[in-house]
Amino acid sequence: MENRRLFLFLLSTMTFLWLWSNFLAPPQPEPDAQDGDAALIAEDNPGADLSGDQSAGQLTAAGDAAADPPGAGAAGSAVTAQPPVDPVNPAAGAPTLNFPDYEATAPLLGSLQADSGYGLQVQLSSIGASVEGVWLTSPQFRDLQNPNQQVQLIGNNLSDDRTFTTAVSEVDALLQERGVTLEMVHWKLAETGSDQSGGRVVFEYDSPDGRLRLRKIYQLPRSEQVGAVLQTALRNTPSLYTLSLTLEVVNLTESPQVVNYELQGPVGLLLENKEHTYKYQDIHLEFPGGKPVTLNISTLQGYCDQIDHDLGEPASLPELKTKLREDYEWTEPPRYAGVDVQFFSAMVAPLPKIPVDNAEQPEEVRVDWLDRTYPMLIGPDLREQPEPFFASRMVKGLVRAFVGRAVDPHTAELSFRFASVPVTVPAKQSVSHSYAFFVGPKRRELLDPAPFEAGQVLNYGWFGPVARVMHYLLDFFYSLGLPYVLCIISLTVLVRGCIFPISKKQAIMAARQKELQPELTALRQKYADDQQKFARAQMELWRKHNINPLSGCLPVFLQLPILVGLYTALNSAVDLRGQHFLWITNLAAPDALFRLPFPLPFGMGYDFSILPLCTVGLFLVQQKMFMPPATTEQEVMQQKMMNFMTLIMGVFFWHQPSGLSVYFIASSLWGITERKLLGTGRPVAAAAGGAASVVVVESESAGSAERGRKDAQSPVQTDKAPRAPGFWQRLMDAAEEAQRQAESKKNRDGRKDRKK
Repeated sequence: MENRRLFLFLLSTMTFLWLWSNFLAPPQPEPDAQDGDAALIAEDNPGADLSGDQSAGQLTAAGDAAADPPGAGAAGSAVTAQPPVDPVNPAAGAPTLNFPDYEATAPLLGSLQADSGYGLQVQLSSIGASVEGVWLTSPQFRDLQNPNQQVQLIGNNLSDDRTFTTAVSEVDALLQERGVTLEMVHWKLAETGSDQSGGRVVFEYDSPDGRLRLRKIYQLPRSEQVGAVLQTALRNTPSLYTLSLTLEVVNLTESPQVVNYELQGPVGLLLENKEHTYKYQDIHLEFPGGKPVTLNISTLQGYCDQIDHDLGEPASLPELKTKLREDYEWTEPPRYAGVDVQFFSAMVAPLPKIPVDNAEQPEEVRVDWLDRTYPMLIGPDLREQPEPFFASRMVKGLVRAFVGRAVDPHTAELSFRFASVPVTVPAKQSVSHSYAFFVGPKRRELLDPAPFEAGQVLNYGWFGPVARVMHYLLDFFYSLGLPYVLCIISLTVLVRGCIFPISKKQAIMAARQKELQPELTALRQKYADDQQKFARAQMELWRKHNINPLSGCLPVFLQLPILVGLYTALNSAVDLRGQHFLWITNLAAPDALFRLPFPLPFGMGYDFSILPLCTVGLFLVQQKMFMPPATTEQEVMQQKMMNFMTLIMGVFFWHQPSGLSVYFIASSLWGITERKLLGTGRPVAAAAGGAASVVVVESESAGSAERGRKDAQSPVQTDKAPRAPGFWQRLMDAAEEAQRQAESKKNRDGRKDRKK
């Protein structure tokens, strides 16, 4: 038995050795010069681990690191160079990837101290070497919800997106093995510091294959002024609100490298007063040559609805982002691109390199490294949230009219991305691209200068020059030491005083027409069956008393640019934000006396305001005082319609800033006082027996209208002789004469036809 076991053991052992030597043992590589070099290096580096396939990569990395100058490697990780590729077995020559693991950091640039000299405080993050948040330093800009804190303009989004994260396709392809991207990993904080001129922070990241080193350099300027001079500089110096970013790509190899990158624009711009604001987030771009482009929420909402219609079902948010990138890309490098709200803006401008040795600079230097710019939908979804399935369309409409939407799609957040062309980085050299990032209030002094020159962001509309003048006057009154409420009232008095001659003429003409109502009533009764005869008699009456019916419309057209410009200036004045008056805590928003426990109808929100009610009430008083009494059912209906439209205007005024309501209240009080001081105008007619009549006789035989005689019982008395007819009067006379001639020709043709 024992011999049998020994024999089986020897047989199995010999069989295993034969199988191992012929089939299972791996082939042994022949020694070459590379192994000899490895042995020599191992003698110089006794602590090096030469086991397995890792030794060659580590030794090559050590040799490259020894050849590179000091500081070339990243702290905490070894840069692995690419070993020679074996043509027989390419996988054996693949580079060893070393994924750096940097610690999380969050350096600060700037300060929130009012006397620090900074205009911003910027919170940076090592995640993607990005901008986490931006705050304004000026004491004027407090948070509306918490007045003890400064307002935060950037970083208010609920998503994981961050400003200035960078995607490099060549590096992201390597990081895909770990399931991350360059925008998600931590970068190394390589440098930080500040001096009298400002602060500086530098982030670095080495690619896992050791070919590229990425650097981001943030710089924020600082003013050396103090006190009142510093506050003036914060109002007029755009550089104090501009963070500069330099993206640098360093080639660590001996051969040129090609890089493609995308840069994320501003994310999380603050949207204040969501319940009442008239302006949501918009994307503004302006290209060389002054070609502006604006993409707003309403346009994107219609675009999303069209995508859903084409797909036959609601598209997902990633699908919308992809389609948005394909359909809304701008292939021309912009001069700047930005996102703005009612009072604040965040803009990015690529800064081209201007040769120093070129004495003759071109008028406008364009960047050559941007391939396209496309918008991004950060979220939430632009479409409305689903409603209960049992609610019919009528019920949904009533709920929306009286309550409003639960989730307003207009509050969605927008941004954009810059995509570069393929950038070639020479061997052992670097390429850098610079950007200017403006974050601040929308003031003309800050937006007009280079490099942005973004005057269109102010949204002054058609009457931009007039609005700029009104804005300048508002700032002038404030410089005199007046509070902004008195500045608005002073501006209203100044504007109404300048147009007083026009409004005076309009008031006198309206008073004359009101006094002629008895005569017009008599004419209407006399020619009740013939409207053409009544119209001719009315024109004759107006001509006799030198009344131009178009004179009431002409002053309105002349005042329209001034009134619209003043309205626009007050509606976009960032200085009204946070200003107090009585119970009003913010002149740039409705006065909101108190908050109701239930929503008001027609989407008016939960706030109850007093100033819109006062504004509409004064409008109704003006109509009651100055409109002539209605004498026909048609005029009664017209006056009822005007009163109804005034009430409808109250719904729109409910969402307007209280500063605008102060303007309209002051303007209405000025108009009422003006009419009272002017009185009813000079008497245009005095009738014996309480009524005056003018008779126009139609000559049937001649077929033309002739002037009638005045009633001897009611002579018309005027304070002076009628003036010579003006241009409008002559125009109406010519039109009336042409109408008479046409009627005469028609009568003659009719008589000829009857004779035949």
